[in-house]
Amino acid sequence: MPVRFATKDDVGTMARISSEAFWDDELFGEVIHPYRDQHPDGPRLYWLALIRKGWQDPANTFLVSTTGDEKNKVAAWAQWTRKGRKETAADEDSMRKQVEWPALPPNEAAHPERITYLERSYDHISHQWTGAREQAYDIAILATLPSHQGEGHGKALMQWGIQRATSEQVPISVISALGKDGFYNKLGFTIPAGNAQDGEGNPLAGLVEGGNIWWKEDHLKA
Repeated sequence: MPVRFATKDDVGTMARISSEAFWDDELFGEVIHPYRDQHPDGPRLYWLALIRKGWQDPANTFLVSTTGDEKNKVAAWAQWTRKGRKETAADEDSMRKQVEWPALPPNEAAHPERITYLERSYDHISHQWTGAREQAYDIAILATLPSHQGEGHGKALMQWGIQRATSEQVPISVISALGKDGFYNKLGFTIPAGNAQDGEGNPLAGLVEGGNIWWKEDHLKA
């Protein structure tokens, strides 16, 4: 699958892909967007805001995977986050220019309190990226259009980060959605490290079944 760096022109498509990919997801569906049937554009607005927020952070790399046919449309995308380092590689500088985004309308599909649950939960698991794992790659988001699942887009996007982490000799982490553990296990994420709901006061506690945290370190030299 052809993989390239995302551009700002891809952002709208990436938000739409995420909306479709996570429509029935426990967290992004029922928990955060309980009113999505009445306001179906809400999840797209949520993802649009989330992508825009992360766009300017040089620790994040946004990639897209395309179909490679005559239409060559974007079928999947990923956000890789380089923990412990803020500078960005030279080949990514072009996407790091400041962008003036137009204002978004209110997200009426979201629960007003739960819309920040994901962001707030990170405070309770931030210890995962400390010590020997302070310098690491994390696959923050991986989304594929339902109509293109099973075509290898997710694996291709994962390989980018695995190759980078191997080159830099740092570990890799992922928070797996419900039912996705097997996918990540096959790629070498076999070291369990708790769950995204862990920690006293975590707003996600008891709300979802997925969220297992996995690490991949088999690519590190002994």
